[in-house]
Amino acid sequence: MRRWLGALLVALALAGCGSSGLTPSQLRTSATRICGVANQELNTIALPEAPSAGQHFISRGIAVLTPEVAKLRALRGTGTFQTAVAATAAELAALRFTLKGLRAGNDPVVAIKTLEQRLLPLETRANTAWRTLSISSCVSR
Repeated sequence: MRRWLGALLVALALAGCGSSGLTPSQLRTSATRICGVANQELNTIALPEAPSAGQHFISRGIAVLTPEVAKLRALRGTGTFQTAVAATAAELAALRFTLKGLRAGNDPVVAIKTLEQRLLPLETRANTAWRTLSISSCVSR
């Protein structure tokens, strides 16, 4: 009974993905692939050892996340899927904003701490939506 209820909830959440032209299963498979590729690339980016290296770290992250968000948007999902993509895109925007500030000479320690505060609610929103859709490869870790 619980297994059916869980499957029904996932189906309903994906049904909220609407008229993307893809079935819920196709949408999930495509998003899983897109996020999986991005995760592989993100895992190659070494954490900065000094605050001054934050600019390079963020630049590399943006370079990976930009095509990921574009490809997710191209899937044209609606409902919960759209919420997930919008929150992920907002995370990317926060990274771009921080990078712009770092390039303008903002203190790296303050900029990174501010970025962390900006990202937390965005990641929470995105992760909740991705989990609802059972697309775990798109969940931030």
